[in-house]
Amino acid sequence: MAYCFGFKKKEIQFHKKQLPCLSVRTGFDLVLQALNLERGAEILVADINIPDMFTIMEVHGLKAIPLAVDKHTLGLSPAELKAAITPQTKLLLITHLFGAVMDTEVLLQIAQANNLVVIEDCAQAFDGDYVGHPQSDVVMFSFGLIKTNTALTGAVLQINSEILFAKIKWLNEQLPEQPTSRYLKKIINAMLINLITKQLPYTIAYQLCKLANKDFDTLISGFTRGFPGTDVMKKISYRPSYPNLRVLKNKIENFDRAVIYKRQTLASQLLQQLNGKVKIGAHNSKHTHWVIPIETETPALLIRQLKDKGFDATAKASSLVKLDICRSGMGLTNELKLENLVYLPMNLGMKESEVRALNQLLLDICRNTSSELFKI
Repeated sequence: MAYCFGFKKKEIQFHKKQLPCLSVRTGFDLVLQALNLERGAEILVADINIPDMFTIMEVHGLKAIPLAVDKHTLGLSPAELKAAITPQTKLLLITHLFGAVMDTEVLLQIAQANNLVVIEDCAQAFDGDYVGHPQSDVVMFSFGLIKTNTALTGAVLQINSEILFAKIKWLNEQLPEQPTSRYLKKIINAMLINLITKQLPYTIAYQLCKLANKDFDTLISGFTRGFPGTDVMKKISYRPSYPNLRVLKNKIENFDRAVIYKRQTLASQLLQQLNGKVKIGAHNSKHTHWVIPIETETPALLIRQLKDKGFDATAKASSLVKLDICRSGMGLTNELKLENLVYLPMNLGMKESEVRALNQLLLDICRNTSSELFKI
């Protein structure tokens, strides 16, 4: 019997349709390997995702066809989806952003009518309840460092086809197990982040960055990135270590949805009475607010105003990027633009007085008729 950290290794069982893997990136790569699509095949994607996902498509010789994300619903347009399908289109990747789950019913109907494989990327949308559309072929959930139900790293794929599941499982088993030391480093990294984000260390670190003319948000985002640097394909090509699997299993089985309610309550309080043009995803009924972005034409100015009052707003709460899009004749007046977003602080431990003060500050800025901040 093998040992790890002093205890015996026992087989860890997940649901029969669930496959644990190192990350959503890893899972996506495994799915594409299993599907073995012809090089040059097209994947319809939300035009916003982390850059590594687009890199993985390129490695497989696939062409990403971007679809605009509606800033009010955080969903995709069925009309744009239908218009984008060509004989080369083989797959639809649905990415749920910011903790919201978009309406997928019509999207799935269009995909099925055109024989498209459907993958749901729920890396930002785990809520302990949503398990993906029953007709989706693969649904991917992340349990990374900054995710809702973190296991520090790890992901779970729900695969609805037995044949596809068997292929992906076999491919995953061919990968080497990530050294336990890597997971230990994740634990140490998480402890450092927890320390540095406390008020006094945070203030000291922020001031030191200013003195050194360094960007503090870049420093923090570097700590929280799952696979920093280059050679992403090499870094993701592992199976989770045994301790990682144990934590992942425990997190899934013991998730407390109270955190979702707390986040929704906080978001409601922070955004109370704000103009609907400012809110992102305001028309989405399945929003758990993994982050709380608002829209402004002058993000740097708004961030400075909020920080001057002691509120840690940022424009870099995630590593999302947006693919360039050229769509002649498409009416995209509600298109989500990452460059216009400011992410509000959402510490669930914020005092009621702090929440009220931040909400009031945002209202005052919005009501300032001389301000250009919210003329979206």
